[in-house]
Amino acid sequence: MRDPDVLRFTRTPDPMPDGWIHDYLARFRSDDRAGWAVMQDEQLVGYAVTGPIDREGLEVELGYAVSPWGRGRGVATETLRQLTQWAFDQGLKRVTALISVDNPASSRVAEKVGYTFEGVLRSMHHRGEDREDLQSWSILPGELDPSRGSPS
Repeated sequence: MRDPDVLRFTRTPDPMPDGWIHDYLARFRSDDRAGWAVMQDEQLVGYAVTGPIDREGLEVELGYAVSPWGRGRGVATETLRQLTQWAFDQGLKRVTALISVDNPASSRVAEKVGYTFEGVLRSMHHRGEDREDLQSWSILPGELDPSRGSPS
């Protein structure tokens, strides 16, 4: 979570205040969020998380981050594909990913998995005084092709 690109494209504070990581992890000890470590060859290469799960509206926002040593190997694509499948297995009917307009690699990941680009949300992501635009991507049940995005 201290990688410059992870800090740039997530809401992780920089610098990270004392105790922040413990508070962040505590959010995932409830029924309305979920989080996973992404492992490859017994090495931590990233993480995958949900935003608050709307069980009434059957919607969730998904997020992921991959370490520098895991990038360019299909890890993000397979992570989002599995995370999306998990969401549909939970009975959710709409899954979204909000991606910085300055992060074309992540946009390619969403597209590979089968997400549809919906548009740009202006001044949506904020960290302190800084604000940036986010792309909105979504996928619905039946649109996830299990073979799409799988590493070759």
